[in-house]
This record gives sequence, structure tokens and C-alpha cells, in this order.
Amino acid sequence: MLLDYLHKLLSYKVDEQMEQSLAVRAKRINFFYMILVFSLLLSIVYAAIAAQYLLLLVNAVSMGLALLLFFLVPAGQKTKQSSMLVLILTALIFLNAYLFNEGVSSLLVLAFYLLFPLGAVSLSGRQGILVPIGLGIITIALNSLKLFEASIQLDLFNALVFYFAYTLVILVAIYLERTNSKLMNNLQESRKQAEMTIVNKDDFISKLSHKLRTSLSNIALINNLVHDERLNSEQKELMETLKASTNLLIEDVNKIVQIASPGIVDYQKSITSFDLTSVLEKSLNILKSGGGTGDEVSITRDDNLNHYIIGDPSLLRSLIVNIIHGVNDYRVTGNPVKLKIRSLKETPSQVRLEFAFHVDTDESGSLVEYIRSLYHGNAHPGSNLANAYILLHEIDSTILAERLNGVTTIRFLQDFTKDPTKASSQWDTLELEKRPVKRGTALKDAKILLVEDNVINQKIVILSLSKAVSQIDVALNGKQALEMFGLKQYDLILMDIMMPVMDGITATKKIREIESTGDSHVPIIAVTANALAGDRENCLAGGADEYIAKPFTTELLIRKMKNLLA
Repeated sequence: MLLDYLHKLLSYKVDEQMEQSLAVRAKRINFFYMILVFSLLLSIVYAAIAAQYLLLLVNAVSMGLALLLFFLVPAGQKTKQSSMLVLILTALIFLNAYLFNEGVSSLLVLAFYLLFPLGAVSLSGRQGILVPIGLGIITIALNSLKLFEASIQLDLFNALVFYFAYTLVILVAIYLERTNSKLMNNLQESRKQAEMTIVNKDDFISKLSHKLRTSLSNIALINNLVHDERLNSEQKELMETLKASTNLLIEDVNKIVQIASPGIVDYQKSITSFDLTSVLEKSLNILKSGGGTGDEVSITRDDNLNHYIIGDPSLLRSLIVNIIHGVNDYRVTGNPVKLKIRSLKETPSQVRLEFAFHVDTDESGSLVEYIRSLYHGNAHPGSNLANAYILLHEIDSTILAERLNGVTTIRFLQDFTKDPTKASSQWDTLELEKRPVKRGTALKDAKILLVEDNVINQKIVILSLSKAVSQIDVALNGKQALEMFGLKQYDLILMDIMMPVMDGITATKKIREIESTGDSHVPIIAVTANALAGDRENCLAGGADEYIAKPFTTELLIRKMKNLLA
């Protein structure tokens, strides 16, 4: 209990999102405060026992000032001001002990003097050394003038020895500060280079994975095209060998990309008016489509929103899905993740919502530590939680983690503008996926838009679907797909993700924005070589109905197309 209380004092007002060096410095200042208060408390006890009431009064006032500064100017929020104030207070305490020797050993006072420059540099760096320099100058003047009879009196020889030692300690402190500063700069530079190396490696692996998967997908599709009754037994054996070799190569590619970071497409905001209830339902559907996770999530709302809000619905969906997928690795099986949404701040035009995910876990320490390591860049970003952290960082927000009474809570905040012109659906009465019911379309009669920038990929997909589909138009990028979508009514869209001009996720989000003004909904299948952690969730959160990672079979693609058109 005592250790927990001391840890809370040491971390008072220290935000774990602070830069690591700044957080360490703030904790060091808090520790200095604690040592100072403890020392003054011992001195008060001594003064009370020795009946030295003046010393008791001075130390009581000093301790009161120290406590006041600790709470009013917290080091975690005002690090520079706090460090200078505690140094000035300490210098005044030393000066008082020098001038009014109330039963305190002169050697003890002078020893504290000699330690002071080192402590000052440790707390406040280069600026901190000014306080002991000023203290030394004032003490020399007072010792020379001999204005106070109760002060420590040093003769010429002892004064020269003491102030020579004091100056030497100050010079050593300056040297240590400069050496430490150079070391920190070198460490930061080394860290930046290491991070850049990791980023370059991940970027290389991500691009290599994309190219390999695209080529392997073409090989697999071509294999399906030529693997029919026209082949003799020897040719069929060769094709089976080619197919088996391709599958082995696919497994090797999957193993390689497991060490890479998530391949998130550069995020672009898509601001629109949306219903929070519908976003939550869509998030649950995405989770359920990934293997039943949506059944292990309970959502409680205390926001009292009865109208639409303006913001980025796909971003919110992606955050919810990524966080729930991320904490699912730590969750105790059978206990659902509890998402609680509440309004923290509301004005006539704005609302700030808190999304808190409560997780029952036996590994709360590991989960909280992983979240905190993301703040300092110490964790390799290869998870859904890292995805969420990156997305929040893009909008100047962050993900927070805390542990209380055996329950771990992951939370984030988002500000939205109210849209009072549209009433929202009630959370407890909304049915899943409210979409206009329309007649099914046969795949043979469906008008398909293929969005793909690679000409070879276009030809192979068209050849693979030629027996099942009659009408396929092609767009070279997301921008061209939007133009064609506005001119012609399509029954289904096959959307590549990594494309020039406009990527597939951005194009999908814009298509959903256009549809939000009417009653139409065109199914979109994300067909992509992006198969790293979080890619599926980001595609679905962006508005895609299905996700197929390359390489894939023609049968799988046709089956998904038929399901969406039915």
C-alpha cells in the first residue's frame, strides 16, 4: 500500500504520453520534492525535541512551501517552472541554514552546499546551474561582510578551500550536463536511424509482399484457366506441380510478411453526417464476419444523442474494430469486451464522446505496458492496437490505457459536430444492417466495375470471369472509378486498394458518401494484395462489403460476388 502511494506521488500529473526523457525528468523532480519534504520533516521533529522553536518554525514554513509548489506547479505539467522553483526553495533553505546556525552542524550544511550543483543540473540541466552559482555568490558576499553573528563564519583559508571546492563541483556539474546532453542527442539520433531502418524494412517487405501476391494471384488464376479437360495426363500433372509450387510459395510469402508492420494506406479524412447507431452496428457486423468476435462484445450508450453527428464514420468504425480485435488477444475467454460510450462535453453545436473498452483479462499488465510503449515508439507497430494508435495520432488524439480493480480499460476521445437536421435511430430498436431491400441480380446479367491499375491483372481477372459475367467495365484508379460510378449504375464493384491518383479505400469511402444521400447501395469487394495485420479491418471499415486477399481462386471470387448480388 505504501509503495503504491509513493509511486502515485512520484508519478503525480506525469502523463505517460509525454516524451520519455521529459517524463523521467518530471519524476526526478517529484522525487527531489519527496526527499526535501522528508528531510524537513526530520528537521522539524529534531527541532521539537531540542526545543529550538525558531528552527521548527522556519522548517515548517519551508515544508509548507514545498508541498504547495508540489501540488500547484506540478512537474508533470510545468516541468521547467517546477524544477527552477524547487531549486530556488532549496537554495533559500541552505542559505537560511548558513545564516542562522540553529544547532545544525556547519560541516553538514557545507556538505549539502557541495552536493547542490550536481542535484541542480540533474533536475534542470544547463539552466539549473544558475541557482547554485547565485547561491555561491550570495554566500561569499555574506561571509565577507559578516553581517549575521549566527551565520557560519569561515576564515580566509577555509573560505578559499571551500569556495574552490564549490567552484570545482560546479564545473564538474557543467561538464556532466554537457556530456549527458551530447549522449542524449547521440541516442536520439541513433534511435531515429534505427526507426528509419525499421520503417524502410517494413516498407520494403510490404511492397515486396504486394508484388509477390499480385504475381502469384495471376499464376493461380491462369492455372485455373488452363486446367480443364483439354489437357492430357502429362500436362495435368505439370499443372498440378505448378499449382502445388505456387501454394508453397504463397505460404512462404505469408511467413515473411508476418514480421512486417501493418500496411495502412495513407489516411484521408472523409467528413460526412452519419448515425452513430448505424456505425456501431456496422462495426459489429465487421467483427462477426471475421469469426464471431462481434458476439463477444456488449455496447452500452450513455451519450443521449438523438440526432446525426458530423465526422468520419469509417475512421470510427476502424478504431472500434481494431481495438476490439487487439484486446481480444488478452481477453478472458467467455467474458465479452464491454464498450461504453458517454458524452464528456456537450455544447449546442459540439459533442465530445468517450469510447471506453473494458476488458476482463489476466494479462492487464502486459496490455497496459504495450499501449504505453506505443507512446514512446518502443513497441514494434505490428498489431491492431498499433493501427488504432496510428489512426488516432493522425487526428491529434491518442489511445489511453489504465487498470482498475482487475478490469483493464482502453479509451479514446473524439469530437463531433451535431447535425440536428437528422434524427438518429434508437440503439435498442435498430435492426442489423438497415439497407433497402432490392431484388437479387444474376451474376450473368450483372454490370460489374473492375477498378485495377495493372493492365495484366485486368486481363487475367476479365478472362477468369468471362464465363460467369457478361458486362465488365474497367477503371484505372479510384478517381476514374468515381467518375464512372456517377455516370452508370453498377451492380457490383471489384476494388483494388493500392492505386495511383486515388487509392481504393478513399474511393470506397467517397462512394458511400454519395450513397448516403439516397437509398442505393452497391456492393464493393476489396480485391487486394494488402494482406498484413489490419488491412482487412481497414477495408471493411472504409465501406467495403467483402475482402479478398491475393492470391485467390476464381471460385472464391465468384462465390462472394453471387452472395452479394443475391
